Amino acid sequence: MATGFSRHLGKQRDLGLNIFGKTLHGTARRTGLAALVISLAFLAGCDDSGKDAAKEAKPEALPTVTVAPVIARDVAEQVEFVGQANAFLKVEMRARVTGFLRERPFKEGGPVKQGELLYLIEPEEYQAAVQIAEASILRTKATIEEAERDFERYSKLTAQGTTSEQKLEETKAKAERARAELMSAKADLDKANLNLGYTRIESPIDGRVGRTSVDVGNLIGPDSGALATVLAPDPIRVVFSVSERILLEFRKRRAAGDDGSAIPKLRLSDEQIYKHDGRIEFVDEQVDATTGTVQVRVEFPNPDNIILPGQFVTVMLISKTPEKAPVVPQAAVQANQSGYFVMVLEEDDVVKPRPVKLGQLSGTDWAVTEGLTEGEMIVVEGIQKVRPGAKVNPQVMQKAEDAK
Repeated sequence: MATGFSRHLGKQRDLGLNIFGKTLHGTARRTGLAALVISLAFLAGCDDSGKDAAKEAKPEALPTVTVAPVIARDVAEQVEFVGQANAFLKVEMRARVTGFLRERPFKEGGPVKQGELLYLIEPEEYQAAVQIAEASILRTKATIEEAERDFERYSKLTAQGTTSEQKLEETKAKAERARAELMSAKADLDKANLNLGYTRIESPIDGRVGRTSVDVGNLIGPDSGALATVLAPDPIRVVFSVSERILLEFRKRRAAGDDGSAIPKLRLSDEQIYKHDGRIEFVDEQVDATTGTVQVRVEFPNPDNIILPGQFVTVMLISKTPEKAPVVPQAAVQANQSGYFVMVLEEDDVVKPRPVKLGQLSGTDWAVTEGLTEGEMIVVEGIQKVRPGAKVNPQVMQKAEDAK
């Protein structure tokens, strides 16, 4: 019985061991699987960090820049000067007689016509002077008539011997004095009429009148100075000075057969080009010894009164015979201590600086006199991204017609 019981316990122990063994085996298997997953995750993590490191180890992408070919275009030679506008005609209105101002009918700053009344000085005093001069003439004429009658009568009496020769001479002298007085009286009348006319101050030209310096009721006269100024602004004259060197070059060209003719244009203070071309009206034949310059005067139409007398403008003299030259956008031109340069695209997409000499500004482009030839590729956008000798990713600038 004990033996049977022992066998029973042994079976239970074996069963328990088997169960426990299975449990341990299952746990071990799960533990091994977890360890395998952790190992794989660790290896995967190692692989990802390696990829990131590989990514970091890759070289940076080439900078992208926009390039364009150098083109050649007709460029007109151009020089600029600072000039000042002057009215074609300028008249200061002044009083020539003294009197109180009765009328001032014009509007300051407004247009006036030739002969239009600007100021009226009280005329009564001068009208009286005219009447006095007229009366003097009538009196003198009467004296002349009387003297002539006396001379005629004494001539007959002298011929008859009833009066002396002296009396005849006195009568003749009286008539001559009266004629002289008549001439003086007529001169007085002319002067009186002039002074009466001076009481009306009229505009001598068509133009625009400026600010007045006197008002109605003021006593004015020759010592009052300019009462107002009348300007004729159309056409307008622009005066500027050129250096002796430029004038010498102009004369040399003329001597060589080139008339050196140029089209005068104006750039206004808002940077706009004036719509009317001018013509060179006057070039002084004498150099100013203090400045070494020569004065030039250009005339421009000014129908809309856009340019005002006294205004400062930029005068551009543009050659009538343009010459072909390479041109580059302003954005492509850089400057350093040595001068101007552009970045040129060379073989293997490497950019290098190229010194250039600039000519005229043609619109938004610079004409290049030295350093570039037509067809060379230059960097026009993205210059700040590259260094000399760097390799780039060039993108050719699209033409306006291609972009549509």
